Amino acid sequence: MTTIRDIARAAGVSVSTASLAVNGDPRVRPATRAKIEAVAASLDYHPSHVARSLSQGRTWSIQLLNPIEKTMSSGFFTRFVAGLHDGANLHATGVTLAAPSNAEGARTTLERMIRERRADGVVFMNVQPDDPLLDVALNHAYPHVLVGSAVRPDVVTVDSDNHLVALDVTRALLARGSRSILFLNGPEALGFTTARANGFLEAHAELGVEPHPDAVAYTDGTAAEGQRALAERLDAGVPIDAVIAISDFVAVAAMQILRKRGLAIPEDVRVYGINDDDVGRYSVPMLSTVDLRAYELGRTAADLLMNQVEENDTHPARRIVGHRLIERESSA
Repeated sequence: MTTIRDIARAAGVSVSTASLAVNGDPRVRPATRAKIEAVAASLDYHPSHVARSLSQGRTWSIQLLNPIEKTMSSGFFTRFVAGLHDGANLHATGVTLAAPSNAEGARTTLERMIRERRADGVVFMNVQPDDPLLDVALNHAYPHVLVGSAVRPDVVTVDSDNHLVALDVTRALLARGSRSILFLNGPEALGFTTARANGFLEAHAELGVEPHPDAVAYTDGTAAEGQRALAERLDAGVPIDAVIAISDFVAVAAMQILRKRGLAIPEDVRVYGINDDDVGRYSVPMLSTVDLRAYELGRTAADLLMNQVEENDTHPARRIVGHRLIERESSA
């Protein structure tokens, strides 16, 4: 295996100069760097990741910290991670994943990450707007991005306009004549679910339509809990002529319950999901949904984080990624 000493010997320079050159240090004269790089290429030399980390004080990786016990949408998450990876890869940086199952595990993971410099920065997913994890990152001046909204103004965030997402979907259903819409929402403690509930209610207020008192069902975001909430309302005689679900998986699960009750989709009940997961394309009928542009969210998160890591830019930033409604058979 070719070492940096072999490169220095062949180029006729010191080991320190060779090391600086292959790591892109601007203090090396252009002509000298070109010579060293040519020698390195001829000898098929690849810098040691560990050595580079030690010399530059970086790990060349970022951490995605996603403390959640139940996955609400694998399709959204997969596309988000792809965008995050591609964005980090442009900076020769990798992505690692931590998925602690509770708040204590998440805090321990973050503190160890910062203390031991296991990553150059962190992207938070499924974290509450006022989560103590954000204080840990801020108190250590640790590069971070929160996917979602935050209470503190100094937290760097990227998000969808969740209020507008629900507003647009609800408007679309109301425009088709639906007047008894059930919103199978996620956990109430999360900022994006509160924003979506507000958008849902605002759309009703615009038309002077009074939603049922139980029109917003807060669940843990799983398909099973969505089915349970829907079944409970049907059993109680709550009128339902449309369903909006927190995810496409919950929406497809809701359609199962509706069909078992003898209700036709969309003739009796229109159904709308959120996230544009693959499952909705193959459901019967095909599911209407909202494309949250998960890949773009991931790319934007990577850009915001790498700007902090490489430019030491700690100025708070807010980025909103757009969305689009995808009309299919289930809401016709």
